[in-house]
Amino acid sequence: KGKGKGKEKGEGKEKERTGRKAEAEPDEYTPEALIKKTTEVAQMRGRRGFDRKMYVEKLSGLLPHAAKQGPRQTLYIYSSMVAADFDNTGSVFAAMRIDLWNEALEKVNKMLPLLVEGYKELKDGGMSDAEIAATADPDNTDPTAYPRQQELFISVAEKLDDELYKALQFTQDVYGSEYQEILSNSSKFLVLLKRMLHFFENSKQETPLGCVAIRLMEHIHYKPDVLNAAVYEAIQHSMPESEKSSWVWPASSKEFMSKLCRYVYKTGQVRLQRKALLFQAYHLAVHDYFQEARDLLHLSNLQEKALESDVHMQILYNRVLAQMGLCAFRLGKVQDAHTCLSDVCMHNKAREFLAQGLGGKFMDRSPEQERQERLRQLPYHMHINLEVLESAHHICAMLLEVPNLAMQSIDPTNKRIISRVLRRALDHYDKQVFIGPPESAKEAVVAAAKALQRGDWQSACSAVEDLKLWDHVDLGRPENGKKVKDMIKEKIKTEALRTYLFAYAAIYDAFHLDQLVGMFDLPAKIVHSIVSKMMIKEEITAFWDESSKFLLMQHVEPTPLQRLALTLADKGAQAVENNERLVENKTGGYGLKESGRDGKGGGRFDMPGDGKGARRFGKGGMDDRKGKGKGRGKTSSGPTRRSGWENARAGVFERSSREP
Repeated sequence: KGKGKGKEKGEGKEKERTGRKAEAEPDEYTPEALIKKTTEVAQMRGRRGFDRKMYVEKLSGLLPHAAKQGPRQTLYIYSSMVAADFDNTGSVFAAMRIDLWNEALEKVNKMLPLLVEGYKELKDGGMSDAEIAATADPDNTDPTAYPRQQELFISVAEKLDDELYKALQFTQDVYGSEYQEILSNSSKFLVLLKRMLHFFENSKQETPLGCVAIRLMEHIHYKPDVLNAAVYEAIQHSMPESEKSSWVWPASSKEFMSKLCRYVYKTGQVRLQRKALLFQAYHLAVHDYFQEARDLLHLSNLQEKALESDVHMQILYNRVLAQMGLCAFRLGKVQDAHTCLSDVCMHNKAREFLAQGLGGKFMDRSPEQERQERLRQLPYHMHINLEVLESAHHICAMLLEVPNLAMQSIDPTNKRIISRVLRRALDHYDKQVFIGPPESAKEAVVAAAKALQRGDWQSACSAVEDLKLWDHVDLGRPENGKKVKDMIKEKIKTEALRTYLFAYAAIYDAFHLDQLVGMFDLPAKIVHSIVSKMMIKEEITAFWDESSKFLLMQHVEPTPLQRLALTLADKGAQAVENNERLVENKTGGYGLKESGRDGKGGGRFDMPGDGKGARRFGKGGMDDRKGKGKGRGKTSSGPTRRSGWENARAGVFERSSREP
């Protein structure tokens, strides 16, 4: 009985307390009273014993009163509710729960129409944009002021994007259903971004428009048009009739990205501008606009600017370089592709440069460095296939380095190194006692390079026939892989012809054109053109007969005195260079001024060049060696001859022998 009486007393007190609360709640609120009440409830966050469910219920109870007073009051209550959702985002390495993220997104979707309505009210009231912006005065204590609410809305949307990115970033099983479920939410956020972009375009607010545009570029820049069009089409089916027209992927995505980039540029924020340019260059490279992407990087001087920026900007620049390398590879620009890819793939650090995995186990890193590296990792669906990158890099190196090695066998003064990676791989291949069939893409390319050194183009083509590269080199158009493979095979035939002439020309007196056509399965015009270019560049000493059917080789050996003179000239040049380096070290130059002279300091890692930017295109590129030689110099007034006597023209010796 005693317990029953106590229970009745407790229930009575509870009813009495709730009754007093109900009596305390007025039927109508004045604007000031509503703001005061909302602020009072919002201050419950962070206190001990805070109950999120009760907090949301109290604010939800104020929504009907706020709806009577206008959109800005309702917006203030919703922003207080969303703020509580972000209280449970977890640590730096723990993302927001996806169910809470969807609840927050639902509230933010309700806030956008209120924001639009509030802006229209102010414009209908006769206020200009400058007057609306003036209400954001720091001395203004009104929490419902429109600029303050708009700024809060944009920050909440950005926070949603960051939490979704973090959820994708730290999901362990990237092949499981959890990752797919999180990734599917990106289309929901894309709807919000497009609606925000439409509103700020109509209201012509440049700063928020640029902030939304850069987020939209981040979501679409790495996807091919086929994928973006499929996403837009899927969203279009769930949209009302009034919005369906805006969910059609533009015919020219290049123009769409340019428009978004212009929006970002109007903000005047340097970091966002650089980021937008890199996004645009990446998108151009994905869609095979190599020339435009390269011009964008050079005209904006993005290489130096990216190296001066933070690590995230450098990672984005490396991703652009990698994608430009693949783009050049698809277009058959072997030299440009190797220039781009060698920056990323050198020293087997592509995984770190692209933020697609942690560094090696044997690297010394502090816990803080490892923590920062983990935070920089990209979500799996944004990764660039590393096997495709390395295969393309090795094939480009093979097509450039194998003829260069053959040329050096007949011209010892030519010490240019194009790819140390391939040279090391070939040396390792030669040292093996037993050579089995290739087990990886790199081994297949090395086997193809060894066949190419013999001029055996059939074996070289069969070695690269089954690489996974061809299926993944163009994700937007998988059928394009066969065209790229056929194009690379033609280039292998071309380089096999050049290599064969370098390696075996010394044992021939003449070649018949039909013989070369039959050996390398190339049209007669192509063979004639290749050989003629080699003669013009003085890579071989030969000439065509009157019928242009026979290639006549010239064999001239230098005299012992001439060999000694050549050796003396080389040693003298080396002594002069060593003296210059010593002087520079003493004067503080540290040998950097002429660091590209021997092809070892032209750019990052071991790329050859003139020491003044070998990583860039144009002047100082891979084909320049001291700015002269082989007719490739950019500053010389005319074609220059080799210093070696192995390829000298016969006429020189004949003329010298007639002289007394």
